[in-house]
Amino acid sequence: LDQTIRERSQSSFAALDREFSKFFKQLFQGGEGHLLEMQAEPEVDEEGNPVEGEEDERGIAGIDIQATPPGKRFKSIALLSGGERALTSIALICAIMATNPSPFVVLDEVDAALDESNSRKFGEIIASLADKTQFIVITHNRATMSHANVLYGVTMGDDGVSQLLSVKLEDLEKWRLSK
Repeated sequence: LDQTIRERSQSSFAALDREFSKFFKQLFQGGEGHLLEMQAEPEVDEEGNPVEGEEDERGIAGIDIQATPPGKRFKSIALLSGGERALTSIALICAIMATNPSPFVVLDEVDAALDESNSRKFGEIIASLADKTQFIVITHNRATMSHANVLYGVTMGDDGVSQLLSVKLEDLEKWRLSK
């Protein structure tokens, strides 16, 4: 059972790393991004001596992210700019959705730190993953909205009353072509 768990875990982690690397390169238009397993520290007894036992029993303590945007040296995620961190985080979220799709995902302004070009790339990735997962994306970014099937919004008139709006982009396009 332990062997099966270990094999499946390694296989899943390798798939997640592959997808992360793919989305990282897509968002950054190059560079390298990888996920690394961090091993647990060895156990020590009261005198500070290592406790004997198999290394495999310690397991994985966590995951480290290696991110090297194009034209830069290897960087820890802590040394990246805010925009680079946002893109790296988006690459990880998308990798998780690609390897283990959820029926639906709510993303609340994950593109807020992105410029229009990067928002467009983000929208393309979300559109490519939408065949397996329904995305509800809360955004103010037009480039991201352009990839949506349906837009919902809230507006307030001069009378101070909020109104809900819903627009199917497919219907809007048909309307434009008929004019």
